[in-house]
Amino acid sequence: MLRRTLCCGRDRLHGDERRGGKPLALRSWPLWHLNGKLTTEEIAAQLQDSRDKSGFAGVAVLPVTATEPKYLSEEYFARYGDILETSKKLGMKVVFYDDINYPSGSAGGLMAKRFPDDVTCRLDNAETNIVGPQAWEQPLPKGIFMGAVAMNRQTLERRDISASARQDRVAWQVPAGEWRVMIFTCLRTGGCVDYLSPESVKKFFTLTYDEYYKRFAPYFGSTITMTFFDDVGLRTAERRNWTPVFNEKFKQKHAFSPVEYYPALWHDIGPDTEAARVALFGFRAELLAEGYPRQVHEWAAAHGILSSGHAMGQHHPQPAFLGGDHIQFYRHSDIPMIDSIHYYGHGRPGFKLTSSASASFDRPLTAVEIYGNYKQFDAVMLYRSGMELFARGANLFLPHGMWYDPKKVLIKPLISHFDTQIGPALPAYNDWVARASLLLQGGRHVADIGVLYPVAAMEAFARLDAVVDQPKVKGNTHPGLYLPPQTDFNELSNRLTGGVRRDFTFLHPDILNDRCVITGSTLRLNNQTNYEDYRVLILPGVRVIHWSNLKKIQAFYDAGGKVIATTQLPGKSAEFGHDRDVVETVRAMFGADSAKAATYSKQTNAVGGAAYFVPSLSGAALAAALDDALPAANVRFSNSEPTVKPDKGMLSYLHKVKDGRNIYFFANSTDARVATEVKLRGKLTLQSWNPHTGDTAPLATTAAVEQGQHFTRAQLQLDPVKSVFFVESPTP
Repeated sequence: MLRRTLCCGRDRLHGDERRGGKPLALRSWPLWHLNGKLTTEEIAAQLQDSRDKSGFAGVAVLPVTATEPKYLSEEYFARYGDILETSKKLGMKVVFYDDINYPSGSAGGLMAKRFPDDVTCRLDNAETNIVGPQAWEQPLPKGIFMGAVAMNRQTLERRDISASARQDRVAWQVPAGEWRVMIFTCLRTGGCVDYLSPESVKKFFTLTYDEYYKRFAPYFGSTITMTFFDDVGLRTAERRNWTPVFNEKFKQKHAFSPVEYYPALWHDIGPDTEAARVALFGFRAELLAEGYPRQVHEWAAAHGILSSGHAMGQHHPQPAFLGGDHIQFYRHSDIPMIDSIHYYGHGRPGFKLTSSASASFDRPLTAVEIYGNYKQFDAVMLYRSGMELFARGANLFLPHGMWYDPKKVLIKPLISHFDTQIGPALPAYNDWVARASLLLQGGRHVADIGVLYPVAAMEAFARLDAVVDQPKVKGNTHPGLYLPPQTDFNELSNRLTGGVRRDFTFLHPDILNDRCVITGSTLRLNNQTNYEDYRVLILPGVRVIHWSNLKKIQAFYDAGGKVIATTQLPGKSAEFGHDRDVVETVRAMFGADSAKAATYSKQTNAVGGAAYFVPSLSGAALAAALDDALPAANVRFSNSEPTVKPDKGMLSYLHKVKDGRNIYFFANSTDARVATEVKLRGKLTLQSWNPHTGDTAPLATTAAVEQGQHFTRAQLQLDPVKSVFFVESPTP
């Protein structure tokens, strides 16, 4: 049951969000950058003020280059002990940040010094063009030999010539024709741990995790409650992260060698190009998820805390060069984390990917590192950005942040009592965060719409020579923005959340196959707690799709389900040998003339299934297709108010069921007042709960029946940058 009222903002969460009776605090926990000389007295004073003057529930302790004493020295650990002991006395919690600065994985330079054979690897390709017949040989390039492949430049025939490597040379009898010979090697680079190798990650743990636990074991699970790893991902300059055991582990899973397909990482190899890239990039993403986040999770579980942290670049749509796979990355994390940085509005589409990971893996909490490096910031922005993150599924806030020396803030804004503008606003802000978190942590997310996460299409388009992480160099672009034509899932995410206002969950291809079951005309995300029933499945614009996914989508359509495809229909399989199956199934579902539709096309079957194709997300076509497919939506607004510029906020919502009661969160992050009617599916008796003040009041409603469904109508009135909850009254 909901055990607290909104006025109890300091209360802690009860229920599934705790481990061993140790619940997480509901107020925000800022990142505390230790950018100065630490003293016992100043530590105690700042923690006391952060609780009493700002209302923070705890801190995420973040050592930086300017930290004194030196990171991981005995003097440093002594001061860290002061932080823990003071926090314990104050009833505050500490987030264990697992390195110095960012990204995680360097141990302040110790990783490269102590374990040089376990740092990041880069996959290199040394190419030579040869005309045969002739005898040819070449010295092996520097690095760990991964294989050699010859590809005919006219026919694209490939031959694995790895067996031709002897000691330090490759020798091959070249047949007639023009050939491209490629020698692949792994080269150790950089100072971070090899994220793709669990064995290497465990060695990193001996330098940081184990050293903290050796000294502070009694605090783990009590004062220290969770981890924070930062910006883990594919971090070589060329985004060519690899690992020496890739071939061995790939063959163990797939029962064939990946070497013959390595050329697809650089070149077109014919009809198998897309499937080969999906296989290779997909497996690399799997190794990343198993290599770092899983090892953190297992260490945390063994030491009584929860695991959390975020991938790099989740705010960019191309994951193949960043976090590998922005949903599967979090499959082992207790608390998936969003990274909201750089400026207000930056990365909005990526936020839903992380909260969808929480939904998919049945996680009650979604953390967010928020406000970091915002160029413009004031007290209003605390709420404007914060409520948009709540509406997108975040429910545990870690503001960026506090600074030990407020005169030397390297990354603005300063969010602490030291700031004369932001400081006075923090107690009320933290009350708001606590009240909203109380209602939004845990429970079950409700959405009518599932959206396929098109990670396979992103992987199929990626090439390791396509981009360099130098955006200012002519001809290059940011690797996270290297996208196939017609990529629209990020725009679709924004339009659904802040435009047509139909909430949704991104479904990973594996989740669609393994966790979703078809029950009549409904597709259920079949989790124990967070089960979701989708009445519409949206297929974003893609050229490449898993054949196994398309079969599931067709089965949903055949059972009476509604399917909407946008921008581009798929025509290639992400799995080997099924291109024709994809083409024929798409034609059968959507019709041969679907691409000619002016607004949208629609094809139906005998049991009520419908397949729509929306050729463009501009205009009202998407809303029209959704109105036709799902007129009796879960939440509907009577008009489109407010009309605002994209960078000036939006009206959005989130619906959850918690302890058997419906909870609706409405957020107006604009500078305009909102007055509209909302229709909520079901017979409901509602109360209005104000998270800004803690006030509650009965809500006037009227009942209606539309499309054979019962609805409850209520007036929604929100001042600029305000939010409200409509909460179902308990059954007498």
